[in-house]
Amino acid sequence: MLDKSLLTLPPPYSQHRIEDGDVLAEAIRRAPEEGAGTLLWRSGGGLLAFAVVLEPEQKLAEARLAFLAGMVALAEALVAHCPPERAVRFGWPDILLYDRARLGGGRFAVPEGCAEDETPQWMVYAAELIADRDHLHAPGAFPDSTSLKEEEFASPPTIVESFAAYLMLNFDRWAHQERQAVTSRYLERLDPPLAEGSRVIGPDCELVERSSSFGERRSGLIEGLTLSTWRDPVAGRPRL
Repeated sequence: MLDKSLLTLPPPYSQHRIEDGDVLAEAIRRAPEEGAGTLLWRSGGGLLAFAVVLEPEQKLAEARLAFLAGMVALAEALVAHCPPERAVRFGWPDILLYDRARLGGGRFAVPEGCAEDETPQWMVYAAELIADRDHLHAPGAFPDSTSLKEEEFASPPTIVESFAAYLMLNFDRWAHQERQAVTSRYLERLDPPLAEGSRVIGPDCELVERSSSFGERRSGLIEGLTLSTWRDPVAGRPRL
């Protein structure tokens, strides 16, 4: 598995590699002073993690769509480096699935106390992926998860590079094609599959699903991000 000490990133980004700790917490600490484009990443110890600071122009209720843009960029980055027959999908709202196995997920933070009708000074999108499970004697004992190494991703840091490029692309889509350009790409990867048009993302980033079998149900983005079922909060990394 190759390692790179310096990423190749477009000019808007300012990168910082850290050896340990929580990339989300560190990005939050740096956000007020270092601002948009600050990207932190760490690779090692079985983990690939990265976080980017954003500075939205919209009110929080709308700006929160940046989380979905980040998830889409993460998925597109993986697709760029995997065989075409491997499916990259989401579990609402923050779980990343690779070929039906859990690979990691996304995280999100805004300034504490920021109201829905206020423009956040900053936001942070972060992702954590299982890089390898070399420490396990029997990885097969955890069939619900997988790792980048097991799926033969040759150089995990290149995923961060691709993510940075796709995140810019998704923000450009949002700016020029409006929010549906992001929400439609997110929904087409959401598990379990439903008929086209059965799901929409509401103005407050709430997931609305309609089906003849269960009627209508709604799932809030904030509540889903609070649960973070894919992550072990004690270990501070994705669950195996």
